Amino acid sequence: MHGDELRYTLLGPVKVLSGAGESIPVAPQQRAILAMLIARRGRAVTIDDLVHGVWGPSAPERARSILQSQVFELRRKLEPGRPPRTAAKVLASAPVGYRLLIAKDACDVDRFDRDVSEAERAAGDGDREGARQLLCSALSLWRGEPLAGVPGPHAESLRGALTERRLATVETRIRLELELGAHAETVPELTLLVAEHPLREGLRAQLILALYRSGRQAEALAAYADGRSVLATELGVAPGAELSDLHQRILRADPSLTADLPRAAASSGPPLTGVPGIADGAASGPTAVTARYRHPTPAQLPAPPADFTGRAAAVGQLLSALDAESPHIVVSAVSGLGGVGKTALALHAGHRVRDRYPDGQLHVDLGGMATDPVEPDEVLGRFLRALGVGSVPDGLDERTALYRSVLAGRRVLVLLDNAAHSRQIDPLLPNTSGCAALVTSRAKLSLPSAHAFELDVFSAEEALALMSRIVGPDRIAAEPEAAAALVTACGQLPLAVRIVSARLAQRPAWTVAGLVERLAEEQHRLDHIKIGDLAVDATFRLSYDQLTPDLARAFRLASLAEGPVLSVPMAAALLDRDEQQTRSLLEQLVDAALLEPSGKWHYRYHDLLRLFARARAKEAEPGARAAGAAGASTAPVRAEGAEADAALDRLVDFCLATVRDAYRLSRPGCTTPDELAATCTTPVRFERFATGQEWVRRELDTLLGVLRTAARRPGVRTAPAADLLLALDPFGESDFLWPHLNGPAAALADAAARHGEPAAEIRARYMLGGGLWQVGRRDEGRAQVEHAMTLSRATGDEAIRGQLLNVSGLLATTGATTSEGHQAALALFRESVAVHVQRGNLWGELESRNNTAHPLRQLGRLPEALDCLADALGRAAPLGWTLVRAYAQSGHAQTLLSLGRPAEAVASYTEALSGCQEIGSEHMELIVERGLGEALHALGQYGQAAAHLERSLAGAQRLGNDPLRALALLALGTTLSAAGHAERADACLRAAHALHLQLGIPVPEPLAAYSTDD
Repeated sequence: MHGDELRYTLLGPVKVLSGAGESIPVAPQQRAILAMLIARRGRAVTIDDLVHGVWGPSAPERARSILQSQVFELRRKLEPGRPPRTAAKVLASAPVGYRLLIAKDACDVDRFDRDVSEAERAAGDGDREGARQLLCSALSLWRGEPLAGVPGPHAESLRGALTERRLATVETRIRLELELGAHAETVPELTLLVAEHPLREGLRAQLILALYRSGRQAEALAAYADGRSVLATELGVAPGAELSDLHQRILRADPSLTADLPRAAASSGPPLTGVPGIADGAASGPTAVTARYRHPTPAQLPAPPADFTGRAAAVGQLLSALDAESPHIVVSAVSGLGGVGKTALALHAGHRVRDRYPDGQLHVDLGGMATDPVEPDEVLGRFLRALGVGSVPDGLDERTALYRSVLAGRRVLVLLDNAAHSRQIDPLLPNTSGCAALVTSRAKLSLPSAHAFELDVFSAEEALALMSRIVGPDRIAAEPEAAAALVTACGQLPLAVRIVSARLAQRPAWTVAGLVERLAEEQHRLDHIKIGDLAVDATFRLSYDQLTPDLARAFRLASLAEGPVLSVPMAAALLDRDEQQTRSLLEQLVDAALLEPSGKWHYRYHDLLRLFARARAKEAEPGARAAGAAGASTAPVRAEGAEADAALDRLVDFCLATVRDAYRLSRPGCTTPDELAATCTTPVRFERFATGQEWVRRELDTLLGVLRTAARRPGVRTAPAADLLLALDPFGESDFLWPHLNGPAAALADAAARHGEPAAEIRARYMLGGGLWQVGRRDEGRAQVEHAMTLSRATGDEAIRGQLLNVSGLLATTGATTSEGHQAALALFRESVAVHVQRGNLWGELESRNNTAHPLRQLGRLPEALDCLADALGRAAPLGWTLVRAYAQSGHAQTLLSLGRPAEAVASYTEALSGCQEIGSEHMELIVERGLGEALHALGQYGQAAAHLERSLAGAQRLGNDPLRALALLALGTTLSAAGHAERADACLRAAHALHLQLGIPVPEPLAAYSTDD
């Protein structure tokens, strides 16, 4: 065997690997000798040094001969084929000792150092993400404690030095991740590191900053107080300047905290790649990668219009306002008619001044003309995530405060397009100098100190210039008078000019004069019709009338779906065409400027064109033209009638068929899909649940729109939509979609009641009741479920009675404070099991059996609970990893913990966590993370426990799951208290107490003391 084929590991157990990757057995003393020789990198080590390094002062009398014997054995293992009496080529003799001939990068320490050095260079070049990845690669080489099990003074010294280098690298990686904006994501690992290294002020400073930037100010201050106490107790010193300065800056809400990070390192990111619990020491390894803190730099502005024309005066005024140095935020508001070019102007100007706002550009379409404009708190959630905030707080006020804190000290341009009114945008405005907000709206907004611009229609020259760019200058120059008449007929409105120009460009044989005549005829016939505040129907009508019947139908029907964008499969259902035909039709509408592309095979309407298309859909129905001749309606345009209703029915049918298919994969053995209405549309097929889950995530806006539309369609059965809502149950559970589903569920329940459809009402109220319970509105949820149960009994509808009993049990056990309450919940779960068994619903039976364990635990009947869960686990295992198996595994672990068997509970929770990750259910994963944290706490592993609990808390906050957040805060506070972090523990427990009261959850014993506080 050649020396250049051998590989050596020190970052974990000392190993020698052959060229084939096989481990060569080496005895402990031989590993100690090897470690010394590897560390010298080919240089000679004297026999005396080797003796001292292996045995120290307690070396035996025959140490030298023992050493030589061990070297002989090592040589035989490293070069098994070496002929006798020939010189060793790997472990060679030296004049006073030995040396190991080792190839470059043959040792994992060399590869570790190489990656760290390359990371330093990458960071120096400004490539933080590249540097982070290199450090992750370096840390992935670690396989536990370095030189694990190797005896001797040298091994102990080298072990300490390597451990120090590892921790220094971890700190550098974490700091880079903070620089990349992973504030909330760093908290779990930082919590673990601070617990293991409580005297390291740099780590604590970054934990404090990460908490503060995540909107957890009380915990940040508490973490400082804990550090001050530890330093005083252990060392008799006060916190250093860095920590004290950070504390003072938080107290005075220093806006620069959101712009610059303190110089000292320490940070966090993905879980440590080495084995947790290594006794890391102070940083003394490679030079830290130096760089000031930087947030993510969002660049959300859509591309500027390539054919932007004219508007020289407006552009100049807008650029002047945005370029101005001001001690206050710059706000520019552009108002004007729909289609006048406000968005085009804003995008053009925004891209022109991007360099003045190097910290990013944010953009949102506020949907001012939509039935339901985008709410400010939803926009703030998007913006905060784009700015690097991983854990977004609940509530408009909290999000607004954090948003403005994050923007403080930064130069960011915020483009708020298509605003409905000033109330919608007030929370979205930054409040610091250096930032600018550019707002567009059809209404004149009342914004203090704003630069207001009212955009008028094009001048004749600007309109002709745009037409020339689209149609071609030669054709326009050949008919100058007709061209002038054409832009006049368009009202010189940019959108109208663009549409007729696109039509003219597609018809080379048409003359401009001929188009003017057609437009004049349309205007005369339709001059009484308006869309909103704009009389442009004639312009739109001209392009519409030139469409083939198939294209016109596609234009009408595709507009019926709600949601910001429409995918090809959804459009195909509306049009009753296959996807290839649908894609062709939509692309032709894009060519006619009647539709806009929005990503791969997704499309969107300009809101005016959507209204026009829906008006045409209504007009296309029998009798509509006669009704329209009586006068224009000022009510919002809603397409009703046979064609539109048939299209919407097909869309519901397609969505139900597709979601049902994914439901079956999610809940094998469940009979609910068989209870849903029959469908006739070919659905999207999925091979596994994860792909169906991804489809639902991608199409969620359209699915919610389908439900809302169904709830308000007069005289149309709600049953198919109620079935679609019920089919979304697994996705509400796996992705915690309840905050999104509750609104449509309430609307459908009311609609079903109005229409006299009890089966649909039962299903909608079941979904609403469970959804309200999930978000912490237990009393409201109970009322909905009781209403559904009453209807079920009155009508004899047994289809989902088992599910209703199950959720009734959940509602009962959540609020139970007495044994009678838990007995009542137990009875409901057992009745649910019986109903599911009768109906052959294996999934439902297992789900209710799992839930039976909760009241059994509360009643102290732990062995019975364990047997129940073990039975459910055994029956669920053949189904593969599903949510019902994950719930059973988690409940099994929780019961083991209640029985005082925490080590077994940790193993069971770990298996459940692996299953959740395989399923792809973040929601269930967060529940298991909390349980695993509690089990690790019981074992006294407080650092690891806190890391899991932090992940559960951050995820619960992100998903809006307040009940889980309350439980995670309680568990985290208890763990931090046990670990000696009294101040931060108190902050968590106070927050948990307040949340329990807010949600109406019984206050547990650890929080009882807070009930007496003022």
